[in-house]
Amino acid sequence: MLPPAARLRRTAAGVDFLRLWLFEPTAPATTETLFVTTPVRPLRIPRPPPGMPRRMRGWYVAIAAIVSVVAAAVPLCPVHDPQGRALWRVDIIHDGDTVTCVDDARRPQKIRLVGIDSPELNQPFGRESRAALAAKIGGGSVRVEGDARDQYGRLLGTLWIGARNINRELVTDGWAWVFDGYSPDPDLLDAESAARAARRGLWAVPHPQSPADWRREHPALR
Repeated sequence: MLPPAARLRRTAAGVDFLRLWLFEPTAPATTETLFVTTPVRPLRIPRPPPGMPRRMRGWYVAIAAIVSVVAAAVPLCPVHDPQGRALWRVDIIHDGDTVTCVDDARRPQKIRLVGIDSPELNQPFGRESRAALAAKIGGGSVRVEGDARDQYGRLLGTLWIGARNINRELVTDGWAWVFDGYSPDPDLLDAESAARAARRGLWAVPHPQSPADWRREHPALR
């Protein structure tokens, strides 16, 4: 049998492995995605009960560590806003107009922000647009409005935080165009005109290239 110090070192190594296995992504984030770090409950291992024999303490620590890690990893109960509408947890921000959220049934949902078109990541202002979206919703929860899907199976939705329309804010701040593939929303068109006039975001340069034109010229880099 290993001496107590060696058993504790082995137990600590097992706890580290469990933490990595449960909490780390299965693959590193690439330049195409931004994984959002969601705080988890801290790992707390209760002290052994008074009078527990020394030979049992190693097993106690190991079992308590496993139980604590599993309890910390259990998803929280579904969250709702004051009106009782479901809020989805933001998981991955792919670019300035595409995110993956975990819905109230704990299923991942890839969402294309409807009505707007942000620069592609490899396009000028692509990473700035993604950073702007991450600053608004990263690590939080959003209400998703919409149930239609595009040809790639993505949910077409508007993201809300309280009364804030995140899709519209990206256009207002100059980090997205109004998507012209559908009947444009007049409010979004007004927001884009205001951003152009104020030279906010990508409108700081004289003639930014639209994502649609950039995709046509760079089909392999989308």
